[in-house]
Amino acid sequence: MLKEIRSALVTGGTGFIGSALVQRLSAEGVRVLCPVRPESKGCSRIAKLHGVDLLQVKSFESSDLARDLSDIRADVVFNLASAGVAPGTCSPEEILSGNLGVLVGLISATSSWNVKRFVHLGSCWEYGDVQAGRAVAETDPLKPVSIYGAAKACCHLYGTALAAAKKVPFLTLRLFGVYGVGEAPRRLIPYVIEHLRNDNPVDLTPGDQIRDLLYVDDAVDAILIAEENNNLAGYGCLNVCSGKGTTVREVAETVASRMGKPPGMLRFGARPFRTEEPRWIVGDNGLLTALTGWAPKVSLEEGIQRMVDSSQRCKEDEQAVGGNRSTV
Repeated sequence: MLKEIRSALVTGGTGFIGSALVQRLSAEGVRVLCPVRPESKGCSRIAKLHGVDLLQVKSFESSDLARDLSDIRADVVFNLASAGVAPGTCSPEEILSGNLGVLVGLISATSSWNVKRFVHLGSCWEYGDVQAGRAVAETDPLKPVSIYGAAKACCHLYGTALAAAKKVPFLTLRLFGVYGVGEAPRRLIPYVIEHLRNDNPVDLTPGDQIRDLLYVDDAVDAILIAEENNNLAGYGCLNVCSGKGTTVREVAETVASRMGKPPGMLRFGARPFRTEEPRWIVGDNGLLTALTGWAPKVSLEEGIQRMVDSSQRCKEDEQAVGGNRSTV
C-alpha cells in the first residue's frame, strides 16, 4: 500500500505504461489527475476508474499549463508523456516538442506545488549503441543514435537543471524494454501473437538483437517504489530493467511455443534491421535494487503467457459480441 501519496498528476496516462500506472494508483485509493489534450486517444482506458479526473488542457506549453492547472495541486508528478516512440510516426520537431517541450512546461507549471517528487520517465535509447556483452549503468555516457533517444537525453539533462533551479525534487527513471498486456499491436509480442493466432506467417528481422525486457507490472512497481523511497535523494537517474538479455528470436519462439504454433511460421530475416536500432541494449539494475529492494517478479515466460491469455480472452469477447449482434 502507498503510504505518502494522496494525489498524483500523471501525464501520458492514456498510454500503455501510463494507463497501467493510473490503474494501480486508482486501486490504491490515490486521486489521479491526468492532463489530456482534446485529440488524446486512449482515454477510455482510464476514464471510468475511481478517483481519476481527466483534465482538458489546451497544450503543454508553460503558459497554457500554468493556466489550466492553476486551481489544482498534487503530492507527486509522474511525467510519462512522450512522442516518437514508434519510428517514423513523428517529425524531429514533433519529437522534440512532444518530449522536452512537455517536460519544460510541466516543471514550470508545477514548480510552486512543493511536490514530494517529480518522476520523469526516460528511455534506454538515451544510451545509444553500447558495448555488446556489457550491462549499461547509470554512469555510462549518453550517446543516442536516434532522434527519439536524443530527445529523451535532452529531457534528462535540461529537466535536471531546470528542476534544480526551481527547487523541484526531480528523478529520471530510464525504462528499458517494457512489455505486457495493453501494448500497441505494432509492438513485437502483440504482432507475433496476432499473426500466429490467425495462422499467418510472421515476418521478422534476423532476430539477433538482444533486449532487456521487463513486464509492465514490474515497471509500475519500480516507479512507485522509487517515488516513495527516501534513499534516492541525490540520485539523478536510475535504470528500470530486468538486467537480463534476450534475443528477439528467443522472444518470438517463446510466443510460438506458448501458443502451440510451429516455429516455421516465424520468418526470421524477412525484414531488415532498422538502421537506428542498437543490436545490444541490456541494463544494470543494481543501483535501484540496492537502494530500494525492488526486483522483477514476472519472468519473460509468464509475461508472454499473460499476453497470450489476454489476447485469447479479447478474441472470445469479440466473437461473443458478434454472435449476440447476429441474433438481434
